[in-house]
Formats: sequence, C-alpha cells, structure tokens
Amino acid sequence: MPNQYHNLSNPHIESYILFYGQQKCHPNEYFESNNLQKNYVLYYILSGEGTFSSNGHHTVNLSQGDLFLIPRNTTCFFKADKDNPWEYLWLGLAGSDTKKIIEASNLPNKNFLRQIKRTEFYSILLELYEMLNKRKSLLTNLKIASLTSQFFYYLVKEFPNHPPVRKTPKNDQYQIAINYLQKNYTDPNCNIVELCNRLGVSRSFLYSLFRENTNISPQKYLMQLRMEAAKKELQNTTSNLKEIAHKVGYGDEFTFSKAFKRYSGVSPNVFRRN
Repeated sequence: MPNQYHNLSNPHIESYILFYGQQKCHPNEYFESNNLQKNYVLYYILSGEGTFSSNGHHTVNLSQGDLFLIPRNTTCFFKADKDNPWEYLWLGLAGSDTKKIIEASNLPNKNFLRQIKRTEFYSILLELYEMLNKRKSLLTNLKIASLTSQFFYYLVKEFPNHPPVRKTPKNDQYQIAINYLQKNYTDPNCNIVELCNRLGVSRSFLYSLFRENTNISPQKYLMQLRMEAAKKELQNTTSNLKEIAHKVGYGDEFTFSKAFKRYSGVSPNVFRRN
C-alpha cells in the first residue's frame, strides 16, 4: 500500500441522549403536550397498548414492540389503554444534528414505527438503555457514546426517509406490495408487519387491499408464494428439507414442515414421494 495522508473534514456529529426514563402507566393515564418541547423524545412500548396522536396526524393504536416520536415544537397526545395500559421507556434527544438525523429517517412521516423487534436498531436501543442505567465511568460513557452513534446509524439505515405510499392510488399500492412479497419471500425477515412498515399503512388497510384484489389475506398470499416454491423444489431437486426451508424463507426445517403440511395436507416427504 502506498503512503497516504488525508484530512478528515468535519467528522463530528453532535447528537446525544439528554434524558431517559421508564414508566408503567395506569389505565387511561394520558400525556398532553400543549407546551412545545425543546427536544425530540422517543418512546418504545415494552408492554401493553395505548393511543397516540401528534399535530397533523391521525390518532393510531400502538402496542408492545412499537415506537413513537414526540417531535420538538409539536403538540401531541398519548394515552394508555384502560384494560391493558402500556409500559414504555423513553429517550430525550438533543444536539445540533439531531433534527437532520431524524429527518433522514422515516419517523417524521407518521411519527411512529410498528414492530421494530427484528432490527439492529431495536437491539442497539435496548443495549443503549441498559448502559444508560449503569454507574457512570469513563468506560461506560465511551460505550454510551458509541451506542448512541450506532442507534442513529441504524435508525437511518433500516428506516430511511421515503414518502408515505398511502397517498398513491390503491392499485399502485397493491402492486408495490405484491412486488415486495414476490421479491423477498425467500428472506425469513419478510413478513406482513415489515411490509406494513415499508408501505406506511396499517395491517387492516393492507388486508382490505388484498381482499379486494386477490380475495385472500396478505399472510396467505405470502404463504402461497413460499409453499408453491417449496413444491417445485421438492419435485425438481434433491435438496434436503433444511435446504428447501431456507430457500423459501423459513429459519428451520420443523417450522417449514408444519406449514407445508397445513398448506398441502401432506408432509414434504410424502409430497416428494408421490
């Protein structure tokens, strides 16, 4: 490698955790922000459910595994369910670059994300919150700084900013959904919740969209793609069940075999013999 020397131009990004906390809410306990906040606050729902609305957006029902954002200088309202009140943790975000980072993600389009558990962002969020609660030292502070950078990195990487799809005609939305499932059904992380997140629509809206066009649910459509692909593998290849399971989007042979028998009425081995 030849000798090198480079100046790194303005590598510093100023964004950090200003405050944090956790709360188990009482039934119907609510928070209403009429006094505009100076900082962004992220809430991750650990358990239970409730409703959330922010200025310019409809009220939505959110539950365990969802995340919502209270933007700075924005009024909002959120309320715990009366029967299954939520518990959440929160992170207050500050720094001159925080606005730019948030706006580079998909959060501002709806101010919430559904079911983030199968993401690196979620893993880093929990690790960061755990580290924030440890006794502070130089090492923990360095780790917090490192995790905070990863937290913002995966927010933008896994949830990049894109216009809400729901503003497009229904036929276009349906075709986008079909194309996504056909292209990604071999990925175990491809599921209906992930599809809803990418489209920016609710599960009920997506369900009605598929019923109108295919007369089956999106979940059944995804299973149909996987099972028909599995049948071709069983008929035309000598691949074992573990290999076929991975090829059609299942993490293990057992789950694949159960799903195949429900769909076809016979086990994969019987189908292959016949």
